Amino acid sequence: MKSASAPPVPAQRLPKLAAPGRRMLLAGLLALGVAAGLLSIAIGWLIGQLSASISTGILGATLGLVGGFFLAKYAERVLAEKLGQHYVAQLRRGLIAHALRSARGPSMGITIARSTNDLSSIRNWIVQGMVPLVAGLPLLVVSGVGLWLLHPLLVLSLAVTLVLEGILLAALAGGTFLSARTLRRHRGNMAARIADTVAARTAITAGGGVQREVQRVQDSAQKVIDASVHRARYAAALRGGALAIPLLGTALVVGSASMAQLPGAAVATALTLMGICAGTLGEWGRVVEYRQNYKAGRRIIAPLLAEQERWQAAEETPASTRDAKELMLQPSSVRIQVPADCADQWPALRAQPGERIALQASPSQCAALLSSIATGNFMQSGDAQAGVWIAEGRSEDLPATGRRKLVGAALESMVPERGSIGRALRYRHPGASLRKAIALAGTCGLEIAELPDGEETRLRRGGEPLSSSQQASLLVARALLREPPLLVLDSLLTRLPDQAYANVVKLLNEYPGVLLFSGGLPGLKETSSWRVQA
Repeated sequence: MKSASAPPVPAQRLPKLAAPGRRMLLAGLLALGVAAGLLSIAIGWLIGQLSASISTGILGATLGLVGGFFLAKYAERVLAEKLGQHYVAQLRRGLIAHALRSARGPSMGITIARSTNDLSSIRNWIVQGMVPLVAGLPLLVVSGVGLWLLHPLLVLSLAVTLVLEGILLAALAGGTFLSARTLRRHRGNMAARIADTVAARTAITAGGGVQREVQRVQDSAQKVIDASVHRARYAAALRGGALAIPLLGTALVVGSASMAQLPGAAVATALTLMGICAGTLGEWGRVVEYRQNYKAGRRIIAPLLAEQERWQAAEETPASTRDAKELMLQPSSVRIQVPADCADQWPALRAQPGERIALQASPSQCAALLSSIATGNFMQSGDAQAGVWIAEGRSEDLPATGRRKLVGAALESMVPERGSIGRALRYRHPGASLRKAIALAGTCGLEIAELPDGEETRLRRGGEPLSSSQQASLLVARALLREPPLLVLDSLLTRLPDQAYANVVKLLNEYPGVLLFSGGLPGLKETSSWRVQA
């Protein structure tokens, strides 16, 4: 097996591990490593005394120190898990926020793979890779001092062992990194294929393609299997070498003790200290493996988190200082300005309260524009003037809890989130009256009282157990709640029941705010249009 070196890539950084809330955990791990090292010296010295003569007091003290060593290692593992989970929770929040804010988010399978496999690799590095280093290095140093006190030749044996292990692990690190990257790429592809296949299950079954699609998933899985076995070869070499070289170190200690003609008690103490060091060195194979897996995961996650930080920073530097409550006090004019790189297609739109504006463009262009208006994705362009301006206050500069009150949207690309229907109805206005929200839902065609659990009915899997028309009624009612200054609709409206559609169209034709819509919506009277430029 040949080792390989990874090609140079720009350094990607993750959030600092030594951040508030984790510094005490890191300090505790370092203190436990020093304590374990001191205990190892004391245990080694007592074992040397026991080899000379048996004493109940020394035996009891030895057992007590061994128990203390156990407790130190126990506490080290618990603190390491707390540290890893705290750090991964921070990364997970950033990943999910990026997936939700991204104008073209990753597939469901990719998102799940990133939030599980890649974050697990980072957690494993912290818990089972970095922590053994933080806690193990002080132990090696203190044990080395103990060996030096016994005889300088003994610490030379430990030094030779460390050098040999370092050479072996460095030689295998590059290949381990490349194999981990390859495995992650194949896992992501397989996860995306499985998610897409399951989403298309009705079409696949109707087309008689179950076996075909299963075979395609199996082909992707075979690539994962091959990549896993390839990575396992490096992992086996790392762990095997990390365990074998300390055995050579033990032989060197015995030889050095023989050359120095040390007494039996000193030899017993030296072997005890070397045995403790061997336990730490034996973990270094896993440390390097987890480090390379971490680097492969970091390569994927770090750019996403950096982009999420840029978006968040843009939200915290507003171009306007208007307040959501101020903007809702009276009917407001609306100005929509697309980013500069799209300005040649969509001229700036200016609308007054009561206008109903139809988009005139291809379905894909309309869908992309309405989605950006509804979600506030214009801010990701970096253009400080791009966005939805309501009464000359840019809605994108408001917190999400404020912006949701100003822009209502019901689009085909939307599905209800997981939770109760009562929560879903008031998602934009959590403080709104539930009674009024339920009445509005009835106007839009969703009779809450007819559901098995009423407003407590739980939604899952994209809106189940509601039918397609009921989901549309829910989304339209939510968008209309408290009449936001800007309302964005598309052909989702046509999924409403006939009577509900007529009721909603009547409301929309008298809507006091600005209505922006696309698609053929019979009965809806447009007052103007917004056309894409050729």
